[in-house]
Amino acid sequence: MKTVFSVWRQRIAPVFDTAQQFHLVDTTGGRITAESDHLVDADLPRRIAWLKAQDVRTVVCGAISRPWQERLEAAGLTVVPFVAGDLANVVQAWASGALRGAAFTMPGCCGRRRMRCGRGCRGRGRI
Repeated sequence: MKTVFSVWRQRIAPVFDTAQQFHLVDTTGGRITAESDHLVDADLPRRIAWLKAQDVRTVVCGAISRPWQERLEAAGLTVVPFVAGDLANVVQAWASGALRGAAFTMPGCCGRRRMRCGRGCRGRGRI
């Protein structure tokens, strides 16, 4: 399964909409099989086309505007928003299934409660 992480200075980019770098990770059975870095176009339709061409299924990011998240989801991508932390740690947590938790929750919005209160809370916290 291919997942993309929005990146800024080896951390999860604080805002997906303006991120200029993606880290593409391929996992099989909870194991990382390939990783690569890519510079990305700022234009959302081009980003979506690139993600689809790479066969990406999931986007892990920091904050994301509601229109951008809705467009990604309409294109069949799963969006995991409001994640924060060092890229290597987040990737490792994602691969092992341990990403959900306070250690990787972006501060603000619904704060550290976000992971426990479900989609309703995330929906209110979106920009």
